[in-house]
This record gives sequence, structure tokens and C-alpha cells, in this order.
Amino acid sequence: MKTKELVQPIKLIMEGASKLIIEIYQSQKNIDVQRKNDDSPLTIADLRSNELISANLKKLFPDIPIISEEGEGKTNKEEIFWLIDPLDGTKEFIQKSDEFTINIALIKDEKPIFGAIYIPIKKTFIVGGKDFKAFSEKNGEKRDLKTFFSKETCRITISKQHQTDEEKRFIRFLKNKFKKVELFPAGSSLKICLVASGDCHIYPRFGDVGQWDIAAGHAILRASGGNIVDLNMNEIKYNTKKTSKINGFYALSNEAFFSKIIQ
Repeated sequence: MKTKELVQPIKLIMEGASKLIIEIYQSQKNIDVQRKNDDSPLTIADLRSNELISANLKKLFPDIPIISEEGEGKTNKEEIFWLIDPLDGTKEFIQKSDEFTINIALIKDEKPIFGAIYIPIKKTFIVGGKDFKAFSEKNGEKRDLKTFFSKETCRITISKQHQTDEEKRFIRFLKNKFKKVELFPAGSSLKICLVASGDCHIYPRFGDVGQWDIAAGHAILRASGGNIVDLNMNEIKYNTKKTSKINGFYALSNEAFFSKIIQ
């Protein structure tokens, strides 16, 4: 199957999950929150979205394993598998922000070959794959995504929820490399989407992050001309054989350009 053939069925699944999430978002004035073992927040929307997505993926693709942030199994040894985050940006969801997403990626031979991100509040579908270029779709209107970078201005997207000392040092480092540096805080996987669309040039992330947080965005970014690499500028491998975490990364609009600056 060509990855482009996944676009419509995955879009329908994400629209269903989005409808479910929005119903909870609008019905609860104060979102009920549980705490996971790592103290990260968990809501009923995370769980129900996971149930819907997993059930539909199993129905359509019974032979492909599923690894989800909210699933029971977190390790996988298969060459091909789904990697999903049923509600990325749970903190944004709890705070009634509009910057939370649904992420679905297909991994093959440790690489993301298809990725889709859905923004429930904005009803926006963003997708990219190995054999087709990335695009976004809202209200039936499609927009091709293409990365962009400048040798004089660097537009950095960072998390709205936290900014580490390492991120602050890295921003100061870039200010010595460019005439102008601009910051664009955003939530969830939208930060990777900002790089894929050309609105930002780089998204640095230091510290552990779940593979499901970035896999879909990684596929989209690759399909728009960019890439995500680890902090040593090496290829990221998605296998979840031993751990589902990635120890930091750079989402880049132009890998060759930024490699010369960062290394």
C-alpha cells in the first residue's frame, strides 16, 4: 500500500476522535484530571480517543500492531507499527486552550513513513508521507506545506508550557548566529507543524520526550522538506524495543543549513 492511500481512512478516524474530544471539552467546565505514574495528566478524553482510534485501526489494519501513549503495551519489536498519541497537549486541553492535537504515525524499519495530525478546535487535518508531499486541509481547502529558512532571521518555536535552562542557552547561542531571532511559543505537536509550514525554522527540544509525541510530525516535516534529528544531529530511530522515549531533538526546516550552525 502506498502511504497516500492512508490519507482518507486516517482522516475519518481522526475526525471521529476529534468529535469525541470536543464533546468532553465542551461538556466539562473543569476538566477532570488523573495522574499517571510519571505525574503527567490524564483525562477521559485521552482514554476515549485512544479507544476509538485503536479500535478503528485494528478493524482496518488487523495485522499492524499499535503502540499508543495510553495503550497497555509500550514496547514493540515489529518492523511496521502504528505509533499514536490520542491527545497530545493534555495540559492545553485541561487549560481550555485550542492547541492540542491528535497524532497518528506509521513506522516502518524504524522510520516514520506516514504521519497525520488533527487539530480538533480548528478542524484542521495535517498530513505527509513517504510517497506524497505534506499538506493541510481545513473546510475542504488544501494548502501544500513547504519548509523555509533564512540566513539572517531565525524563527524559533518553543513550548508554551515550559522553557528549560538548556533552551534558554540555545536561544542565546542562536542570537549570536543570526541578525534577528524571533520566538513563537506553541502547544503540542503544533510546534513541528509550524516548522513544516515554513512559519518557523527550528524547534529545539531538550530532555526526554515520547516517541508518539513527534513521530507523526516527523513524517510530515520530512514530506515538507525538513527533518527531525537527535541532539547529536543523527537520525532518530523509532523502535520502542527498549524505551519509548527520545532524549531531545531538533526539528529543522533545513537539516544541512542548521547542521553547519549547530555542530
